[in-house]
Amino acid sequence: MNLKILSWNVRGLNDSRKCLIVKNLLREWKCDVICLQETKVAGFDRQMVGNLWSCPFVDWVALDAVHTAGGILLMWDRRVLERKEVLVGSFSVSVQWQGVGGRLPLGVFGGLWPYR
Repeated sequence: MNLKILSWNVRGLNDSRKCLIVKNLLREWKCDVICLQETKVAGFDRQMVGNLWSCPFVDWVALDAVHTAGGILLMWDRRVLERKEVLVGSFSVSVQWQGVGGRLPLGVFGGLWPYR
């Protein structure tokens, strides 16, 4: 099985026009794992994540932005990957997964939030 993984510095998701662009591209690219960096969003909830990535099987973890700096949103398709462990640090997000049905070995993916 080949995973499609996207890591993207979006430089902010507080503009509705930019969110629409990101949403349309995510739909077109059909990724399994998406890491959005520099979201500049102080808090994500299920509705915001669902509106951004229209995959109904999305699971996610986020590192909130501080004021208007940083922020990471890591999303994946639960039909493909099962979350085992999550570590949200001061400047990073790491997730350990296993492929659904044991098809894939465990893996770790993290996004870095640059220190300023």
